This record gives sequence, C-alpha cells and structure tokens, in this order.
Amino acid sequence: MTALTATLSAEAIAAALGQFPPTPEQAAVIEAPREPALVVAGAGSGKTETMASRVVWLVANRIVRRDEVLGLTFTRKAAGELAERIQRRLARLAEFEARGLLPFLSELHEAGRLAVFGELERAGDEGVRATLARHEAMDALAAAVGAETQEPDDDALLHRPTVATYNSFADQIVREHAVRIGRDAEAVVLSESAAWLLMRRVVFASDDPRLESRGEAVRSIIDAALRIARDGVDNLVDLDELAAFPDRFRTVLALPSTNARTVVYADVLGADEKVGALAMLADLAREYAAEKRRIGVIDFSDQVAGALEVIASSDAVADELRERYRVVLLDEYQDTSVVQTDLLAALFAGTGVMAVGDPHQAIYGWRGASAGNLGGFPLAFADGGSCRHFTLLTSWRNSASVLTAANAVLAPLAASAAVPVGELRARPAAPAGAVEMAFDVDLDAEADRVAAWFMQVRGDRARAGLKTTGAILFRSKKHMVRFGDALGRRGVPHRILGLGGLLSTPEVVDVVSALRVISDPSAGSALIRLLAGPRWAVGLPDLRELAALARRIARHDVALQPLAPEVVQRIRGSAGDDDGSLVDALDFVLRHPGDHGWLARFTPEARERLRDAGAVFAGLRQAVGMPIPELVRLIEIELRLDVELAANEVRGPARIASAQLRAFVDELHAFLAADESGSLSSLLAWLDHAEQLDEFAPRTEPPEDDVVQLLTIHGSKGLEWDAVAVVRLVKDELPSAPRDTKGWLGFGVLPYSFRGDATWLPTLAWQSAQTQQDLKAAMDDFVAANRERQLEEDRRLAYVAVTRARDHLLLTGSSWSGTKKPRDRSAFFAEIAEALGHDLPVDDAGEDPYLGERRLLQWPIDPLGARRDAVQQAAAAVEAALAAPRADPDDDVALLLAEREARRRQRTLVAPTRIAASRYKEFLVDYDAAVAAIARPLPERPFRQTRLGTLFHAWVEQRSGRPGLGGSLDDALWESDDEEPGTKSSLEDAAALEALRAKFLASEWASLKPLEVESEIDFTVTGLDGSPHVVICKLDAVYRREDRGGRIEIVDWKTGAAPRTPEEQQERMVQLELYRRAYHAKHGVPMDQIDVALYYVAADLVLRG
Repeated sequence: MTALTATLSAEAIAAALGQFPPTPEQAAVIEAPREPALVVAGAGSGKTETMASRVVWLVANRIVRRDEVLGLTFTRKAAGELAERIQRRLARLAEFEARGLLPFLSELHEAGRLAVFGELERAGDEGVRATLARHEAMDALAAAVGAETQEPDDDALLHRPTVATYNSFADQIVREHAVRIGRDAEAVVLSESAAWLLMRRVVFASDDPRLESRGEAVRSIIDAALRIARDGVDNLVDLDELAAFPDRFRTVLALPSTNARTVVYADVLGADEKVGALAMLADLAREYAAEKRRIGVIDFSDQVAGALEVIASSDAVADELRERYRVVLLDEYQDTSVVQTDLLAALFAGTGVMAVGDPHQAIYGWRGASAGNLGGFPLAFADGGSCRHFTLLTSWRNSASVLTAANAVLAPLAASAAVPVGELRARPAAPAGAVEMAFDVDLDAEADRVAAWFMQVRGDRARAGLKTTGAILFRSKKHMVRFGDALGRRGVPHRILGLGGLLSTPEVVDVVSALRVISDPSAGSALIRLLAGPRWAVGLPDLRELAALARRIARHDVALQPLAPEVVQRIRGSAGDDDGSLVDALDFVLRHPGDHGWLARFTPEARERLRDAGAVFAGLRQAVGMPIPELVRLIEIELRLDVELAANEVRGPARIASAQLRAFVDELHAFLAADESGSLSSLLAWLDHAEQLDEFAPRTEPPEDDVVQLLTIHGSKGLEWDAVAVVRLVKDELPSAPRDTKGWLGFGVLPYSFRGDATWLPTLAWQSAQTQQDLKAAMDDFVAANRERQLEEDRRLAYVAVTRARDHLLLTGSSWSGTKKPRDRSAFFAEIAEALGHDLPVDDAGEDPYLGERRLLQWPIDPLGARRDAVQQAAAAVEAALAAPRADPDDDVALLLAEREARRRQRTLVAPTRIAASRYKEFLVDYDAAVAAIARPLPERPFRQTRLGTLFHAWVEQRSGRPGLGGSLDDALWESDDEEPGTKSSLEDAAALEALRAKFLASEWASLKPLEVESEIDFTVTGLDGSPHVVICKLDAVYRREDRGGRIEIVDWKTGAAPRTPEEQQERMVQLELYRRAYHAKHGVPMDQIDVALYYVAADLVLRG
C-alpha cells in the first residue's frame, strides 16, 4: 500500500468547487489509496464525475502532479467528456491555489463558509458575471483567513492530465518507438470500412485453390478472414499453430462408435468441415498483415499489439511510462480485450491503477472484449492477486420505476457475474418516473402506439416548458423504417442513426439503386425499381418489353445484325447473362428514334418516359467523376426525391423530410474519409456488406432536443434520453433467436483454446472424448452453454436499453410482424411486468392480420398508396380552381397583378437570396454594381495568394483535429501542371506556407483548442434592400477564451495583405460583425459575450472588433 498524506477531504473540495457533496461510496473511491483497485459502477452511477473528483483530490492534496495522471476510455466522446470535466475542476482548484486558500479549505468547510460557491453554481449564471462573483467570494475568504497570494507556476499551467482512448494511447507508444519494432511511425489507421475493403482485395487477389472448394459466399469468407486476422492479433495467436489446429481436430473422425448404425455423426462431420477452413483463413490473415505493411497502414488491433511488442522489447520504455503516470484510471474496463489487459498490466501492475466497469454492461464481446476481464483484474494488476473493491450503485440518471425495471432484468445474472454486483439504488428524492408496457397484435399497431406515446410525452413536457430528448432502441435494424414512418405520420421529427438502418429507407434505396445503375450495366433489378417508381411510373407491359429488347440486343452485333447461331450458343453456355442488360436496352431507347422498328411494341408514353430516364442516367454517368456526396445530391434532384419528400405529409414538416438522406450523406463522408480510393465500386461493395450486417454500433451522436433518434441498443451505450421506447420485446428478437451456438465449431471462429480469456468461455471436451457418442454429448453440452451465454448477453443488452431512460420508459412488443408464426412476449417483458406489478392479459395472438394483405399486394406498388385519395382530391381542387371563372379583382389585387405583369415584361436585377458574408460589403458599398456583377457569374481563377490561403486554412483545420467543410467543384477547373509537386510554383507555395505556419505557432491561438473550425452558419437579414436575404457565414475558427472569462472569440485567418487605411479596416470588419450576429442567432450566446478578430498571419497583425 502506498501511504497518503491527504489533508483535504473529498467533501471539502466538492464544496469549494460548488459541487454537491459526494456520497459515502463516492468518497471512498475518491479518497482510495494509490494502489490497484476495482470499482464496480452501475449504469448512471456518476462514474465520470467520481473519476474526475478523484483526480482533483489527488492533485489538491499534492499526492500527484497534474501531468502524472492517465485516464483511458473507449470512445473519443467519453475521453473528451472526462478530460473537459477534469480540466474544468482543476482550473477552479487553481483559482483557490493562486489565492493561497488550499491549506484553509478544511477549516472553511467545517465553518460552512464554502457553501457560497454551491449557491453561485446553482444560480445558473454563466460567463463573466459568474466568474466575477466567484472571484469576489474567494477574495473575501482569502482576506478573512489571511491567506497569502501564491506566485503562479507557469509550467504548472502546461501540466495537464492525459486522457485518451485505449487505442490512441497504444498508438502513441507505437509511433514514438516504431523503429524498435520495425514499424512505420506514420502508418494510417484503417477504419472498419477500409479494413473490410482491404481484406476483400486480399481475398480476390488470392490464388489459394482451397477458396474454390468452399461453399460459403465470398462475403462470408471476407468476414471470417477479417475476424480471424483481428482475433489473432487481439489474442497474440501464432498463425502457424492456428493453421495446424484443423489437423489436430480431425482426429475426432477416427473415434470409435458404440452404435453400429452411426460411424460419424453429421454434426461432427460438419464441425470438421468448418474448423478445416482455419488453415486457409490463417493464410489469408497472414496475407492481410503483409498487405497492411506493404501499403503502410495498421488495423485498430495492431495499435495495442504493437505497443505491447514495444514494451516487451524495452524495459526502459515501460519504466519511463510507469514513472510518468503514477495514477491510472481505466474506464469501461469490462469492454477491454485480452491484448489491452496484457499491455496495461505490463505497464501498470502494482501501481496506482483503478479500473472502473460494470459486468452487466459487457455487451461488446463480438468485437473482442474479454468476458472475464473484470474478474481477472486483481490477478493481473495486484500483488498477491487481491485488491481493494469499491461499488457505485446509486443511479443519478434513472427514476425509481425505471430502476425497478432494470433490476428485474438483471436479477438472474447475479450468480454468474464476473464480480459481485448489487442492485442499483435510486438517488435521494428521485422522481417516481413512468414505465408503461404494451403488447399489440401486429407490428403496425406497435409502431403507431410508440409514435403516439412520444407525441404525448413531448406535449406534456412542452406544456411544462421542457424540451424532450427521445430514442427508440432496437435489438436489430430490421424494423427501424416502420417505426420511423409511424413517427413521420404524426409529424414527430426523427432520425435513424447508423448506415444499416438508413439503407432500408425508401429514399436511400432509390439513391443506392441509381448508383448501381450508373456503375454496373447488369444492375437490372435496381433499374426496374426506379423505372416502376413514382419518377417514371413505367407499367409492367412496357417493362416486359424492355426485357425483351435487352434479350434481342444480346443476340445482335453492333450493326444490329443477328449473331451466328454458334456464337449465341457459346453465350448461352458461358457464365455471362444471355438475357442481356436492361441498362443497355434503356440506352438503346435513348439513342434511336421513336419510330425504330425494335421500339414499336412500346406504348407512346413509355417511349417518352424511357427516353427521359435514359437521358437522366446518361447524364449521371458523365458526372460519375464528381465527389460522391455531390453525385448523391445530383441523383436526389434528378429523381425529384427532394420534392417527393417535402410533399409527403407523412414524412413530417419539410424541414425534416429529407433528414434520412442527409444522414446517409454523413455516413458517406465517414466512409470516404477512410477509403483510399473513394471509388464508386468500393462504396457499393461496402454498402452491400453493411446491408447484411446489423450495424451493432453506429456512430454515436448526442441526443437532440425534440428529435426522436432510432438506433440499436449497442449504439446507445453511454447515452441517455428523457424518453426511451424499447421495442420488439418478443421471443427471438429480444432475446434474439439462438445463433452461432456452435461457438468455435462454426466457420471462421477462433478456437477458444487460443483465446486469452478461455477460462471464462464454454468448454468443449473434444480431447477427452473416447467415442463418437462421448463427442456428440460434449458438443450438445457445448451448444447449450453457448445458448445460455447468448441469453445472458441479451439480458445485459436489455439492461443497457432500459437504463438509457431518465424518467419516461415504454416497453412494447407485438405478436405478428410478417412472420409465419406469432411471437410470444419476451421473458424480459414478463419479468419487468411482474416487478412493477403490471397485470398482463392472456397472450392471444389471433389470426395473422398480414395474411390477407399479402395476397392482395400488387406490383408495381402504387407510389401514393393510402395517400392516393387525399392527393387526388387536392389535385382536383387545384385544377377546378384554375379552370373556374375568375372574379373581378379588388383594387389591391389588381395592383398586385399589374406588378407581376410588369415584372414579367422587364426583369429587375436584385441581390440573390443567399449572399456570402465575404461579399456582403460589396452590396453595401455599391448595390447596383454588385448586382450587375453577379447577373452572369463566371468561376474565378484563384490567385496564388488565394491558393496559399486555402493551404493554410487546411493546415489549421487538420492541426485542430476537428472536421471542417470540403472544397469546391470549381477547384478542378484550375488545376495545372505548375501546381504538381516539385514544380517551381509548388516549391514557392511550400516555403510561403512554412513561414505562415511559423507565424501562427507563435500566435496567441497556437495553444488553444477551437470549438469549431471551418464551420458554416446561415442566418437571415432584411437590412440590405428590404427583402430577406440569407447570409452565409463561413467561420474559420471559434474559441472559448478562458483567459477572458469564457468569452467566445471568432477568428478569421487572413494570408493576404493587411488593410492600410482606417476605411479599409472598417470595410473588412463588416464581415466579422455578420459572424457575430450569425453565432448569436445559432447558439444564443449574447452579442456582448462574442469577440471577433482578423489575424493577418504574414504581418502578425491582429484587428479586433
């Protein structure tokens, strides 16, 4: 045990920082000795706050310096939250330290004189006023106790705790010491999509003859090979040993049978066939590793394994890290992998390491998390295999009834948990909350009930003056669109998170179908969807004729002469499609006149529509070189999806109607940021892959006020909402149907004996079996154990889902959802109902309501569907109004009509609706000249200074680590050979850019972290010509200046010449004044709290507004 010399209690420090006092269980964690300790923290138990408070307590008592603290967690979001909370607390602590108040805090706390800081904190004031009030209170206390002002330690301000993700910490070790293990220090980390595409390339390039004999789909082989490659790295597997394993396992085929009718069971033969693929998959994993080295990239798993290799090769590196970090906090420890545990134990065993986790939230076993890491922590980190244990079981998030539901789900897990865990307790004075449960007959009734519930909850909270964050959580993506449509019909804003769910929405399916058509001539199914859809509405007889035309074209040459019979026969016998290409047939319709003999059997309307469709796709094919997000936008316009979505009342208000398409484009940006080629073919391959997955963990996005987010339970980890609906609580969905119950006997699964956590996994006694019957019994037991393990995983998932709700929770299910048989209520549903005292009616599924509907379905489906009558009535009313005799207009209407006619006769030039802030001053100086200049706009070739400014802005954006806006399509118009690397122009640019970088690094902003970079804000003004105009403000950087009391500062980087006269300065400040107004309009920050500055980098000149 490491002795502590603490004088300040956790309670005294909390009082000084204006926080609520810690509970006894929190105080025990905060004040724990600096030695290995394990903290079991339930959902919503305030573990982030407790970890931050521990850091502050250690620093305040001078047990460690600020920079001797290391905090590790899994996501950048969690790391950012922990770092921000720690830094904010330490900054407050520094204010007391500067006034010499730290030695007096215990005395002041006992006297109750620190209560003023809690009052100030809870008053809700922010900014300069709150800071001044706090400083006045501190100054008064310092004067009262005679504290002496301390000289600031400038170096101490640079000493900050290190808070990072597990992988980024490992990656830093590898990059600093890459030469020790023969790695490239600049290797790029592959994203999920890029890793899958790289393995796909490896599989397609392989000439391994064993691939031809496999019966699995190519996609399954790619998935399995990537899984083996990653699991092999995570568990430090010798691939040669893995490749030899199938031969060892094959000896089971020689076991004798006690039953004369059975030589070898079918299950045993099947297991041998699946396990036999491990040799081939191990070789693919080896080729994948070689390809990564060749192109200079690494996988996520390589980061940690590489760091462990560095530590194993150099005691000096391990000693230096141990010396640097005397206190280590490991967050979400239940989700760490074997190799992560090995790395951390090699570095920090026996030191002040504290692991925080919850075995009931261990839901990431599918991505390499080790099932037994929490239970194995004492053995890995503590001398003698035992350490201190703490618990945080008071929930600060959930209401009492939500906790009752959560504890009911967890109860059966108590005996099998890796470490003992008690029940979650409600916080003092916790609200009762509301948990509602309902089980409907069919899926549509369930979805409608959920939508109505959100409308009611949002309405009730709105009447109380409260915004509402909401989420619908799913075990899988399958029914997301159905629930989204129900929300849309009631006008509830909603967003589907994650690519898997988005790929099921009709508008995204249309866009992806168009991408397939312009990329692949054989994409007939995608083309039929679009031709039969609302854009062209080509009927079935004409679609049949298009297919006949495709077959006819395939049997003729380019001169439209019949192919020789032997050629036709050869085509039929080949692997190609002798039915021809529908895409080629559509091009034929476009290229040939309507009276061509081959087009005679099309209806006249179909010929026109098909020609229009052919022209659209020909144009899209010509635009295929555009950036993919811009190509998607063009497809959206050509298919008129923006109009369709805005006009469809069931999609809610127009402002949210296209939200799913925007979210899809966001996913494309994430893919393109990682994929080195950015090609349409690689994107479509990835979309094919994503469509088959359940998208366990989409990119997490923060809850949005008054927007319902639809996502998987895996993706909800770490988030919370005011209102949550957990849906599809039915058998075979949550809990899910038994899958992969054969464990490592399945295809592409690492045998458990190779895993570092094998002791926590089910055991197959295949080596001790003496007969085929013994082996069959062992396999049955193994399958049963895996089935039980899967049920436990689903139980933990249900617990995570339930505990995402603060006050309002809805649990639903339904019997019929398009399945052949009705589904019973989930066991979790029944357990929660019993715990809450809800009486469940007898489960009577009745007849399948979809059965008759299925028989009546027609194709092509009516695009208007149930809306047809209402839309036709509205259209008829408009047509009738247009055809009716018009009444004589009164004087006002007559004047308006005359004005419209005058405008038609002579076009008056006016300023555009949307104006860039950088051009706004031109309209103020000379309105007519500015309007005339844009009447016939032409792209402007950038000057060298403009190009240099672009390079500088990109460098600042990259340095900040925050994403900004993309480039312009016009950039490609001005590419020239002069700008190629190594030319005179590029060398001059590089030298000038280096000078600008040096100036920036010496500026006051170099050490600051921006809130935003290259962000765009649009807002409306009417002061230009009396008409509303949208001003487009592109903000280079936004900072929160803690040195100025938390004021916001907007900075515009200028790489050109500085203004010479006061008039020029005034003109250029107009743009920044617009930025202030825009930021105020978007974020609600008072105008007097926003500063603006122009920084002329080359001249090192700052102009402030």
